[in-house]
Amino acid sequence: MPASSLPVVLVHGWAFDPSFWDTVRAALGTITIQSQCLDFGFFSPRPAMDLPQVPYVAAGHSLGALWLLRHHGPLCRGMVLINGFSRFGTATDFPHGIPRRVIERMRAGLLRDPEGLLHGFRQRAGIDTPVPPHIERGRLEQGLQALMDMDCRNDLKRATCPVHIIAGTEDAIAPPTLTHACFTPGSGVDAPQWLDGGHLLPLTHATTCARAIAGMTRRITA
Repeated sequence: MPASSLPVVLVHGWAFDPSFWDTVRAALGTITIQSQCLDFGFFSPRPAMDLPQVPYVAAGHSLGALWLLRHHGPLCRGMVLINGFSRFGTATDFPHGIPRRVIERMRAGLLRDPEGLLHGFRQRAGIDTPVPPHIERGRLEQGLQALMDMDCRNDLKRATCPVHIIAGTEDAIAPPTLTHACFTPGSGVDAPQWLDGGHLLPLTHATTCARAIAGMTRRITA
């Protein structure tokens, strides 16, 4: 299978759904690259997280990037991690993560007023669109648990495929200090590609993100 024909798998982040990637997918379509979206099921009756059983390239946003580092598997030929991280929450040996109390506060807000918490989070991330009506609180809570505890620093070191990082200089959710702590020189990944933007680069810089994904498909062979 030639690299140019490899499918691209897109994984959204916390508090979003597959429609998050619509503009990026449209841009990839103009480059004649086929793409598909996984779905954590935060706003749908069931999740859909099955990766292809053929060689593929993957792009993940935020929690989706973290998930890909853990689950991408041997068929993944390249990853593009956007607004991502190899660990989100603080740990004894990871002081630059997001404090546990912040994520615990989010979980309490999710249990008390899920729609209000989600709307507030989206606003802080940089978007003010309505929250989808079907809210799966349990899956969202599992996502917060992953953000708090999942540590993929060793997964990153063990990755055998190229990894390209795209980060926002004004990211309020995954700040530059977190990006620098996760993707240090010598960690086996590209130096981060910095864009003047926030936490929603696939929405605000869709064409640039699509070009980076297309560039990854050109870098690799199946």
